[in-house]
Parts: sequence; C-alpha cells; structure tokens
Amino acid sequence: FIVGYNPGGGYSTWAQAVAPYIEEHLPNDVNVRVRHMPGAGSVVATNYLYRQQPDGYTIGIVNLGGLAPAQATQDVAFDLTEMTWLGRLSLDSNIMTVRADSDIHTVEDFMARDSVRISTKGMTASSTISAAVTLDEMGMDWKPINHDGTSEAVLSVVRGDADAIWGAMDSLATYVHNGDIRILMYYDGQRNPDYPDAPIPSEVGFPEALNEGFNSNRVIGAPGGMDPDVRAILEEAIRLAVEDPDFQKQLDRMEVSTQYADGDATAKIVRSSVSGYTDYADVISSLLSE
Repeated sequence: FIVGYNPGGGYSTWAQAVAPYIEEHLPNDVNVRVRHMPGAGSVVATNYLYRQQPDGYTIGIVNLGGLAPAQATQDVAFDLTEMTWLGRLSLDSNIMTVRADSDIHTVEDFMARDSVRISTKGMTASSTISAAVTLDEMGMDWKPINHDGTSEAVLSVVRGDADAIWGAMDSLATYVHNGDIRILMYYDGQRNPDYPDAPIPSEVGFPEALNEGFNSNRVIGAPGGMDPDVRAILEEAIRLAVEDPDFQKQLDRMEVSTQYADGDATAKIVRSSVSGYTDYADVISSLLSE
C-alpha cells in the first residue's frame, strides 16, 4: 500500500489506519503492508505505482489535489485517467470566505470590486490554486498576502488586511463556527446543507469544472488495466473497511470523517479534476512560477 509522503503526515495516517481493515476484508489471508515512498509531492510514488503490474498486489493512496495539477503542468510518467480507481476515502471541499462582518455579502458583491487582496498560505498551496482559477474566471486583479499557517492567514482577513481567503473546509471550519469568517462560496456538486446560503460555483455562472475539480480528495488507486474480478475484490474490501465500526471509531478518535465513493464514482472525480487542472494549466503554471 504505497504512500507518497513521509510517515506522520495526513496521507500516511489515513493509510496506516485503513490498511488493517482492508487486510481483514480481503480473501486468502494476504498481508497489507504500508510502504512510504516520499519525493516530489508524491510524484515519485505515483510514477512507481503507475508502472507496476495490475495484479492487485500494489495499490496506493493518492493526493488528487496535488497530482492532478502536476500532471497538467509538469512532465510526469503517469496518467491518472488511465489508472484503476478503487474508492475515495475522504473529501475536503474548498470554501471561499470573507470576514464575518464584511460588506461583501455575495459573490457578485466581491466581483464588483476593482481589485482584491487574498490571504494565502503560499503560492503552491492547493487552496491558492483554487483561488487563482476562480479569480481568473472572475476576470479580477488580485494581490496575494502570504502567510506561514492557517491561523495567521485567517487573522489577516479578520483584521481587514485581506478581503478573502480560500481554504479546505476542515482547515477553516473552526473559524467559521467561531464567527470569525463567513462562507461566500462552497465547492462541491451541491450545496452543503449546513450552509444552505452558500452557492456552489456553477450556481453563480462559473463552469461546472470548478464545482469539484479542485477539492482535496484522498483516493485509492492501482495500475491501469486491472482484471475486473480483481478490481471488484479490492473495491469491496475497501468499502467494507471504511464501513467497519471499529475503523469508524478510530476515525472519531482522529477527529476526521469519511466521504466514501466507489471505484466508478472515484474515476469520474479523477477525470473531472484532471480536466479542470488541464483547462487552467496556463493559470496554474503562472502561479507556480511566482
């Protein structure tokens, strides 16, 4: 079970947590061994995974939000759309937020400004990419104000140094709940029932590719060309692992949750993400060069 990062990070933690349950639900008493293969933002691991035999004995956890832009803008050896996809473990939707008492009440209010200042956590962060692509669609001039961490970036918006901040829902949820910032737009295929007033991008005139194409998905994949029967065995084991009550209790202790999707749905998510990043390759390349 390949992980493209060092031990201790989020992807390693997810892989270590789910591996024993995948093992439990696989036939023939096979072992599931987590192998860390860090390098180039997990490009090294994904290149390796892509080249393996599709016999079902090598799978990997993939950072779609990091690898789709890499495929769109760099010379990599893999093609995510040609891999075998077995399921999604989790989703962390992006959100666009403003200060809670800001006079920006709608996306249209935001777009009415001549230029804006955006609080960021570095130009290569996935949330900054989401912001840059959205701002390109808006046709707006913007200035990044970079910070080292989420708390500093949010504080910049709260005190008025920046007009807005994009980020993952999990990262910004505490500040939303505390009333520091307010969600202006929610990135997903449909509105979040907990925030019904926040539209999704396509509802305010943006391409559907923006809805989900730039969200952070933790997905499990394997080399392309896998026998359907082998794929079905792996996919079922992953589904049962995610649904396992003991695994769910472990996630509660980790203070995270699953947003499971089966292999076919995951493949669709992957295609949407790759397409989205490819369509905006020029914007992303320009951003990454700064």
